[in-house]
Amino acid sequence: MDKLPYTVIHDELPEQTILRFSGQLIINHIEKIAEAVKSRLKTDKDLQIEIDNPESVDVTFIQLVLSLKATLKANGKTTTIISELKPELQTLVKNSGFQYVLN
Repeated sequence: MDKLPYTVIHDELPEQTILRFSGQLIINHIEKIAEAVKSRLKTDKDLQIEIDNPESVDVTFIQLVLSLKATLKANGKTTTIISELKPELQTLVKNSGFQYVLN
């Protein structure tokens, strides 16, 4: 099996779900990333999203994060986002106006 250009790791804790993302978080892979998330997401627990030094990020991934956050909020749950981004990706996110998403 070929190595995927992105990683989605799912951890289920008693009080929250943790989703960790890395690799190429871009439109070319967003459909598969979204499928992986939907198959694992539990909306009855708080969610922690960890974005661990990805190679690339684009607006489609940020839209996925915003969608997850809205879904959890609609179910009365909270979403925490922890991101570790390279300086050039921080600049890209800031210039696109989404710095409030991936603080």
